[in-house]
Amino acid sequence: MAIRVDVDGIPHVEACLAALSEASDRELDDSCTDAAQAVATRTRTLIPIGPVAMGHARNSVEVENRPGGAGVTEGGPRFPYMGWLDFGGRVGRRHSVSRQWIKGGRFLFRAYAAHKPDIELGMHANLRQACRESGWDPRG
Repeated sequence: MAIRVDVDGIPHVEACLAALSEASDRELDDSCTDAAQAVATRTRTLIPIGPVAMGHARNSVEVENRPGGAGVTEGGPRFPYMGWLDFGGRVGRRHSVSRQWIKGGRFLFRAYAAHKPDIELGMHANLRQACRESGWDPRG
């Protein structure tokens, strides 16, 4: 006695998976950019304004869009002291200038920690939207 099982809808499932892949990539890129913008904005508000006439360290906080995500950077050639300002340590001639070392930093990682729950919720919402756009019901 042979048992026969017929499965209908395999092409539809394959098409939905392909659409989900494209939609989820787009939604994740958008989510990462939005999250990086929020963290960068919060980081800029935490950095104090100094007496520099040519610009301030908060101007060095930028969002970098990368394939598969986005990131937030601070410092750079124009503001080489940003790492010291954020984390502390000793700088200057014979390390004469001291700032208390804070392992987690004062600005960037603190801003990320404040936004982390919202970032996760936003990414979940965007992935559910990607599922809907590709023809899948994320609730089953």
